[in-house]
Amino acid sequence: MDNKAQLHTLEGLGAAVLMTLTVLAITQSTMIVTPQNSLAVDVQLEQMSSDALAVLDMVPMSSVQYNLTECVAGWDKTEATYPAGDLENLDDALLYLLPGVLYNVDFAYIESGNLTVEKVIINGPPGSNAVVARRYVTLTNQTVHNMGGGWGLQDDELRVVEVRMTAWKV
Repeated sequence: MDNKAQLHTLEGLGAAVLMTLTVLAITQSTMIVTPQNSLAVDVQLEQMSSDALAVLDMVPMSSVQYNLTECVAGWDKTEATYPAGDLENLDDALLYLLPGVLYNVDFAYIESGNLTVEKVIINGPPGSNAVVARRYVTLTNQTVHNMGGGWGLQDDELRVVEVRMTAWKV
């Protein structure tokens, strides 16, 4: 009997089992996301929407005419009606940052102990792939006064407003 031949056969069999287990472990432990996956598209759209609100909130004054806080402060507290929005500065900035994306924007805030939600930009009914991005803005009487908004804050009063943007692709 040839011991070398048996040893080479066992080495080959062991290597084959080891390679098969390695490939199986790698394919089972990773998530493969293809561009056609609707979940990947929704995650990307949500990230783009959140980034757009963050950019508008942190943008230097020299880059755009108004940042997110100033746009919210300048709102006259009237609810928008379709197809016109009430905040043209915010709408123009979002159109620039989110090409090919439709969105609606709502403001949610506490007033007299009650939660109030007002629609400020309406671009139609959201699609089935809609995502929601949120950003909080704190308003002061000084900011509202400078922007000519209708918030009616007292001298030392602060108002926290949640900017909710529902975004979708057609």
